[in-house]
Amino acid sequence: MWKWREFFPPLPSRVSLGEGDTPLVPLRHMPGVWVKDERANPTGSFKDRMASMAVSWAQAQGFGTVAVASTGNAAVSTAAYAAAAGLHCVILAKEGGTASPEMERSLRAMGAEIRFSESWHGRWTELERGVREQGWYPISNYRTPPVSSQPVGVRAYRSLAYEIAAQRDWSVPDWIAVPVSRGDALCAMVAGFDEIRQLGWIPRVPRMLAVVRFPSLHEAVRNGREQPLPSEYPDRVEALSISDPQATAAAVRAVRHSDGDVLVLDDDDLARAQAEAASHGWLVELSSAAALAGAAELQRRGHTGDIAALVTAAR
Repeated sequence: MWKWREFFPPLPSRVSLGEGDTPLVPLRHMPGVWVKDERANPTGSFKDRMASMAVSWAQAQGFGTVAVASTGNAAVSTAAYAAAAGLHCVILAKEGGTASPEMERSLRAMGAEIRFSESWHGRWTELERGVREQGWYPISNYRTPPVSSQPVGVRAYRSLAYEIAAQRDWSVPDWIAVPVSRGDALCAMVAGFDEIRQLGWIPRVPRMLAVVRFPSLHEAVRNGREQPLPSEYPDRVEALSISDPQATAAAVRAVRHSDGDVLVLDDDDLARAQAEAASHGWLVELSSAAALAGAAELQRRGHTGDIAALVTAAR
């Protein structure tokens, strides 16, 4: 990722585990679809890009503790890069809400401190308090309505755009399907493509298909709303990585700027897409299957051009 450092904020040094430069692989069972395979990152998810940049910035600014409200891939990435940097890491999780006992053991093995809250929103309250009172460096959002994760870290996701264009000899696919919760990668990819378009490296920004678990983003885009409203949260959600019920204003702008669209899928839809991918040798996280489901939907709608699907994680 850091070969694109001229596009990044200046840093005296970087905390890197070898993230980025992940493969762009054609799908044999879906001609015209290419997978940007973020499973190849050091901890198995695209969050490593953000964690590398954000932890590098925190270290450069003299912070001793980084903190993240997450129970999944963002927690693992942040803990790994904090350990590499020699920084303390605090993980804010809902009681009983960690993705698995194995993940919790991994977090503790990397030296992360896990603090539990009674509710999902309580994590944000605890994170905000730690930032204000204890000088933590926040990696994730803690605002209501939600905004992006730490902006310097989010900028690292622009490297996805640079890589996809470079891997295609400076052309771009017609569509890119992206799993979206709050839309950090979605927004950064649109910004990254627009950046190199303005430099004359590519002719246009590809259209983005945001594949979501909740209809908040879809409703805002379709109804001309700038600030998405929260969706009703059911008793149980399996696709935890895309489980934020309220999208961000930035995600709305990104979809519109790319002349894109939003696809809403439930857990059953995602499970079917995951099973279909597995039957062809692709083992992906339930939320990552959203991108493959999105690509399949675009082809069902009659789109015949190239489609890239951002597979964000393995677990």
